Amino acid sequence: MRGQGRVFRPVVRGAHTKVWWLDYSVRGERHRESSETTSKRAAQRLLRQRIGDREDGKLIGNPGKVTLADLKAGLERHYTRENLRSWDNFGVYCFKHLERLLGVTAPVTDLTTQRLRWYLDTRLAEGAARASVRSEIGLLNAAFTVAVVEDQILATRPTFLLPTVRNARAGFFEPGDVAALMAELPTPLHRHIVQFAYYTGWRREEILGLGWTQVAWESRVLRIDPPTDAKRTKGEDARVIPFAGTPLETLLSERWQVRDGSFVFQHHGERLHSFYKVWRAACKRAGLAGRHLHDFRRTAARELLNAGVPEKVVRQIVGWKSARMLDRYYIVNEGVVAQAVAKRFGSGKQPANTGAAQPQVPV
Repeated sequence: MRGQGRVFRPVVRGAHTKVWWLDYSVRGERHRESSETTSKRAAQRLLRQRIGDREDGKLIGNPGKVTLADLKAGLERHYTRENLRSWDNFGVYCFKHLERLLGVTAPVTDLTTQRLRWYLDTRLAEGAARASVRSEIGLLNAAFTVAVVEDQILATRPTFLLPTVRNARAGFFEPGDVAALMAELPTPLHRHIVQFAYYTGWRREEILGLGWTQVAWESRVLRIDPPTDAKRTKGEDARVIPFAGTPLETLLSERWQVRDGSFVFQHHGERLHSFYKVWRAACKRAGLAGRHLHDFRRTAARELLNAGVPEKVVRQIVGWKSARMLDRYYIVNEGVVAQAVAKRFGSGKQPANTGAAQPQVPV
């Protein structure tokens, strides 16, 4: 019966093997695995179990043979394939704690919701910031996705809820959020759009409406010039953003290699006006349901300020005409605040730990 899978014996060197194999689908993905038995009845029984587990959303395939080390290796390969540059600092940092507490050789079947709650409580008891633990669990979610979608060593995956952080962080993407979201986006096009939003903080209309005529390769700058783009930018001032030597240069070069029209983010020769369904599904799988692309405006502004970029330049990049917008979006320069607190108590030096999630992610 269609949808119920089948058992079969592969032909190897002109003869059927003695061991029966299973053939079934999970969420549109076809899976084949050995039943490790020569009994057809036992193989059929295992197939029925797999089909039942599929309906219940349980881990299937051979999860008992997949370890945390396998998840880490798969995610590192994903970062390399997608040219994501943050593995050496962010990925290694997060997995250092995951491996220390959960065990490098821990099978994925041991990584239950209860086990991750214990991990959360233990890390907080050690003094870790909630944002840091959120990043670590978010990266583990991303590793499970890669194991299912790309490496196909698992057929389904659990989703661990990310710990909440204090209200002051609402509307921002933490490094772990970005990593988890990038792993859930289905195509390089969608990942490039999100990367661009993360780097620049531009509005959705500005990103999707970005044309190649606005990319000056000789001077390595992006331009939004009025009056043509005035409606999109909600302002009349021209914006010029240099991108030489930045991740934006790599991103734009990759888009140029696959260009199929006059827009930077184009799909099958047509301008992309929205990707709401893809965004919503990716956010849900990453444990970020309800988040908005617009949140990257706050995120980009905050990271630029914390990096020491003057407010006027931040407004130029993100596209705000007045300093009042920084107040409206509740964006705080945490570095300046930390220095002020240090001066208040007489040290004159910035504290070693400001409480910010570490380290930052250039995705």
